[in-house]
Amino acid sequence: MKVLLFLTVVAAVAPAPANAAAPNYILITGPTLNRPVVLASWHENLRLLSAADRAPVASGANRRDLSARPRFNLALFWGWSGRPRPTSPSQANQTGFAFYPAQHRKRALVRVIFNGSPVVHVAPLTVLTILRHHRVPVRL
Repeated sequence: MKVLLFLTVVAAVAPAPANAAAPNYILITGPTLNRPVVLASWHENLRLLSAADRAPVASGANRRDLSARPRFNLALFWGWSGRPRPTSPSQANQTGFAFYPAQHRKRALVRVIFNGSPVVHVAPLTVLTILRHHRVPVRL
């Protein structure tokens, strides 16, 4: 019984894993947006990035000609707590993330940076729901 109590206490106070980190803000910009969209909820940003990272890697027709597809750039602002809301991607700590809305028969995709390299995933429902909630078009 004491061992079980000890393990419960250890689990409760152990630090969260490193992958449970999220930026304070995600700034979304793109040509079809009237103004940048700021995702300002740390918890929502964690859900978005975690879902994107766990989604299947895109392949085949979905990945062809990404340079020709419309996209929204996602700029991440880490350690931004207590500072004014960001207004420009040039202020970001991390760039290179992107969201490609669904188009014709091509699925929506999200590009994340993993260990310094871009990885393109099929955009999962969680990502689409969060972006739609913030009025970011998920289909063009």
